[in-house]
Amino acid sequence: MAIKITDILAHFERTTDQFFSKDELRAKLKSGRQLRIKYGVDVTAPTLHIGHAVNLWLMRYLQNHGHKVIFVIGDFTTRIGDPDGKMETRPVIPREEIERNAQEFIEQARMVLRFDDPELIEVRRNSEWLDQMKMQDFMDLLSMVTHAKLISRDMFQRRIEDGREIHMHELLYPVLQGYDSVVVQSDLTIIGSDQLFNEMMGRFFQEKFKQKPQTIVTTQITQGIDGKGKQSKSVGNYIGLAHSPRDKFGRVMSIPDKLILEYFRVYTDLPDAGLEDMKKLIDGNPRDAKMKLAYSIVSRYHGHETGVNEQNWFENTFSKGLVPEDIPTLSVINPRISVLDLVVLARPGKSKGDSRRLIKQGGVDLNSEKLEDPEQMLVVQTNDVLQVGKRGWFRIEVVRLNDLETEHLWMRPLELRDLDLLQAYIPDWDIVKYLGKLPESKKIPAKDMGPLAREVFKKVIMQPEPKDEWLWKIIPKEDPEKVAGVAHLRRDADRATRNVWLAERYRTPAMMAEAAMAVNEHAFAALGMNDLIFQEAFAHAATPHMMEEMRKKFSGIDAALKSGAAPDASWGFTQGAWEQMREWWKKMNPISLDSADSPEMKEAQGAPETPETKKERDKLIAAMEKAKQTKNLKTDAPKPPAPKVEEPKKGGLTQEHLIGPRPPQPGKPKPTKGGGNQ
Repeated sequence: MAIKITDILAHFERTTDQFFSKDELRAKLKSGRQLRIKYGVDVTAPTLHIGHAVNLWLMRYLQNHGHKVIFVIGDFTTRIGDPDGKMETRPVIPREEIERNAQEFIEQARMVLRFDDPELIEVRRNSEWLDQMKMQDFMDLLSMVTHAKLISRDMFQRRIEDGREIHMHELLYPVLQGYDSVVVQSDLTIIGSDQLFNEMMGRFFQEKFKQKPQTIVTTQITQGIDGKGKQSKSVGNYIGLAHSPRDKFGRVMSIPDKLILEYFRVYTDLPDAGLEDMKKLIDGNPRDAKMKLAYSIVSRYHGHETGVNEQNWFENTFSKGLVPEDIPTLSVINPRISVLDLVVLARPGKSKGDSRRLIKQGGVDLNSEKLEDPEQMLVVQTNDVLQVGKRGWFRIEVVRLNDLETEHLWMRPLELRDLDLLQAYIPDWDIVKYLGKLPESKKIPAKDMGPLAREVFKKVIMQPEPKDEWLWKIIPKEDPEKVAGVAHLRRDADRATRNVWLAERYRTPAMMAEAAMAVNEHAFAALGMNDLIFQEAFAHAATPHMMEEMRKKFSGIDAALKSGAAPDASWGFTQGAWEQMREWWKKMNPISLDSADSPEMKEAQGAPETPETKKERDKLIAAMEKAKQTKNLKTDAPKPPAPKVEEPKKGGLTQEHLIGPRPPQPGKPKPTKGGGNQ
């Protein structure tokens, strides 16, 4: 069916930011010939979200009117990496991994693009022509472009202003991507604004090769589901095409009300007239409007029936009072998990035996279905609802370790193929001893340290999933071909402050703090410890110089709380730090926590002092005075010296460099005759 060109342009304007140019596109549509629409992707991280899909839906719209998408998989350029400030460019990704990523991209793109008609889709890989390019042809291509043109890219200008290096392969990346447009004879490309420079190079080279230059359409970028920056895999504030329908629905329901109308306009096909009606609904009942938005997005990718099912599930679970709306998130790394392990994860302060009894007594439900077999294996999904006991509600989130990015660093999991890259940066014995948990007394010849470190790295990297420990490589943005250090990402809180090693060149207090903050925060967020207690405790757990402050805080807590097995979230202690402080307090105050019937405990619990309790208190004071005279123990707990964080010596950071010297640990005195609680 014929469609007016003005209607096509009007359809584009709803989600388009800029045309280069609209008159060109109008003329090409008016010609009546089939347009070739270039869709180029590097496949470093094969994750598409609904922001990327804005471009795909425009391409699908043109496919429905007879035009052809040329899907260019940048398997050659992926090995270089676009210097966009988000991807590291080394080490080289193996071809096998690139091909796996390419297949994932294609599967996700199938959710939008039409692959059912070869006249409407063509899949190419730019290695077809770039691997075969002769040096003379490459030099001829370079002779067409000047250094001034390449260096004009905004990110290169920022690097120059910051005094940072620009590598030659980074300068040449736009040349290669631009040449792709020549090879596939692109008429049109629909992109995000971050790719504008590269696709402008495509127009430039097409003109040099006597082709009609491609029209460029850039689309609008919206905020992520947290209402802050744009959607990002590393931040986790995105709705992915690969997310399940339930996950999509739940993520939409979490967006701020201010984004509802914008999401309707950009991410759904609701007619413009319907947008006006939606404004009124948002003003009057934003929750209902958000429900309609979630249904629209889910049904767009998974069909009407699935959209209705997910809406019914959400309403039955949350809206009808069956589940509290504001419940904490329980992060799960491996979706295949036993009932017992899931409950233990939700109750970090309880033993496995206690959790096992709770399950067998019928105290655990998943999505309103009772779980009574502790050994039953589950496959959980994001937005599943777990109930543990009468008041323990959790929304499950299945998470994956993501690349981390800070102002000056990139961090990502270390893989076996990276060991050769690390060989030149293998740390000295301190880091080998630290990561390998080897005794300090063991003497290893210097020539054997490198091979030993490699074996230590391999041992950690090759642990079976789910892992409790990960090795991460730390790469400086100013020199992406170098390795600045290694991070040891751990689940257990008591070691979370001792997990970063940086090479001497980068080992400044500011850089150490930047790396430790990112890695530790990710450990808490991604390794199942992102409940209230760990969120508030992070400042203490991640900064060694806070140890004295932690002791002061603990000293100020009343005895009733001190005696608890689990920390009160309002004080901001991790479970590990709480237990560490309790041990420290017991050694400093050997009597104070021994008995729940002590006067301090009764007073803390609000019990009025009676003659009997006063008599007990006087006896206790007398016993403490006698202990003081016998053991020269002061009544008031002495304050240990503040940890001293020394500048690390060459060769890496020892435990003392990262957490400071251990506080004095006086032994528990034996009570004298008549002492102790009576």
